[in-house]
Amino acid sequence: MKFIHCAVKTADLNKSINFYSDIFGFEIREKRYIDAHKTTLVFLKKPDGGFEIELIAPDDAKTLGRCENSFAHLAFQTDNIDMDAKRIKESGINFLREPFYSIDKSMKIAFLDDPNGIMIEIIEYLR
Repeated sequence: MKFIHCAVKTADLNKSINFYSDIFGFEIREKRYIDAHKTTLVFLKKPDGGFEIELIAPDDAKTLGRCENSFAHLAFQTDNIDMDAKRIKESGINFLREPFYSIDKSMKIAFLDDPNGIMIEIIEYLR
């Protein structure tokens, strides 16, 4: 599996975009609103590619949720999420959310915690 991004929850999306752009040279790769979750996602990338930062900005900052700080999760890309999910389960690890399709069916996603309680997202891109 390949490490592809980390996610940061934010109550001030513009401030976060400016910080990562101005300080670290990231650029907006994609910005989308997920109506079902009332949340804006912004993916920032470096011009030379590689690792990305996902900013998560819910409409209601009170819903920033499960993390006590702003760190949300680590994400890894896989070529076969079902095979990896089976292997992970066989090792005794339970999923927070079993593999599921994204709303637009462009990817299959699953979530689990690492031993320290850090959420891990596994993604298989389908298109």
